Amino acid sequence: MEVEKAPDIQGEVEKIITTLSSAHLNQHRIICMRSRGAKANAYARIWNFPKIWQKALDISTFYVIEVLHEHFDSLPQDEKEQVLIHELLHIPKTFSGALLSHGHPSAPVNKKRTKELWKEYRKKLEEAKQKRL
Repeated sequence: MEVEKAPDIQGEVEKIITTLSSAHLNQHRIICMRSRGAKANAYARIWNFPKIWQKALDISTFYVIEVLHEHFDSLPQDEKEQVLIHELLHIPKTFSGALLSHGHPSAPVNKKRTKELWKEYRKKLEEAKQKRL
């Protein structure tokens, strides 16, 4: 498997975070990567940096969003945005290095919540576009 930084995805993630006013997400500590040749059957996945490693290496929390080229890159733009929002939903409000599961009781990571946030995202982008006109 090959992995490289994905500045295009980084830009999309930063735009999503800014547009949705997700203050708990530190966009400077979320790194986006693109893999080629991964065997996973997913569009993307998020990697955490556990507390024990943070303490051992004396560094702060980081998250990595990996998009899998073979599955992600051919998606339409709206689906790419939804995949990225879904991955961001795994990051807890504490930005602790942990990850929220799909069935988390107070903040489920599911299609319904992803779609709601995506609709809000698109609405805010459209409003910003109208203000510029």
